[in-house]
Amino acid sequence: HYLTQFDHSKGQIQKMEESLETFKALDPVAYLSKFTASNTRPDSRPHHTARQTTLLPSILTRNSNGSSLITLGHTQIITGITLQVGTPSPSTPSQGEMDVRVTFPPLCSNQYNTSGRMIHNDYNNGSKSAAAMSYADPQSIESYVKRTVISSHIVDLEQLCIVPGKAAWKIVISCMVVNHDGNVVDGMILGISMALGDLILPPVQVEKKTGKVRLLSISPVEDSDSNNDHVEPESNGSGKSSGKGKKLVFRKMMVPLTVGFFQGKMLVDPSLEEESLCEGMVTVVVDAMSLTTKEPHAQSQTQPQTDAKAPILMGDVLNLSKSGGVMSSMEEIAACVQLALGRAQELKPLLLLPHHAGKE
Repeated sequence: HYLTQFDHSKGQIQKMEESLETFKALDPVAYLSKFTASNTRPDSRPHHTARQTTLLPSILTRNSNGSSLITLGHTQIITGITLQVGTPSPSTPSQGEMDVRVTFPPLCSNQYNTSGRMIHNDYNNGSKSAAAMSYADPQSIESYVKRTVISSHIVDLEQLCIVPGKAAWKIVISCMVVNHDGNVVDGMILGISMALGDLILPPVQVEKKTGKVRLLSISPVEDSDSNNDHVEPESNGSGKSSGKGKKLVFRKMMVPLTVGFFQGKMLVDPSLEEESLCEGMVTVVVDAMSLTTKEPHAQSQTQPQTDAKAPILMGDVLNLSKSGGVMSSMEEIAACVQLALGRAQELKPLLLLPHHAGKE
């Protein structure tokens, strides 16, 4: 009797799930509206809550100088850093360079082809808003992420100088989307912050006669019979030197937060299905190293006593980007900034792990 009742209940649940999937396929906007009207979302999150986030450094130990794996819910992004030695620009002879490249393989989502470009058809793009299209286009994402990283001045590029005017490091940052379930922009910027913290510049020697740069082994052996044809440039004091190389000193630490606007509701860290339906998107990148708290104004003795207010979180905004045709008020933008500062306070201890790991 109990087995029969269990099978009956299981069948009802299965039919209910099938009807929900049919409802979502036929009218995705109404489907999402049913949840947001009840102050929740299809994955049971409140509107202002991000997905579970995992940050792992040093996952590519063979072919990269720094790496990370970022997980935002089901979105997964691998970031790897490789180094090249080149001649610095004549306008900045004592600085190196940074470059960012992103890859969207077809395995991450069915909306990309083998060349990493979007497949434009009614199946993939029919129900997407203009904001969602810009947040799914690989070229737009690469341009935005690269512009944000370089304009934020998170590291002093003079730390990448080997010999002024002759040799400098070029940092090539490669982000590959393993699984695309929305909000890849936040995942890439977090991955870059984590991978740069994991980066170690190897020690080098420069030949006096030819000017060639030679990479040293992890533990270089000094040869007492050397004829001193090689010289190792002295550190400029801006980085931490050790037998294993030099870690960069950070001026700032990027922490992003993307908020989607759907029917007047603000959805933090939207999933792929939410992202495709949002009328507008706002991404705020803040500096986690600049976070401070400000106590609210004290109440005068003549004013009635009320509940104590929480300290106000403050910090520097490195970049703010908005897409989509929906209008956003100053109050909504300020709310996005406050949510981003809270996100930075939450993730700052995790982003500092590679920095502490590099200390002796």
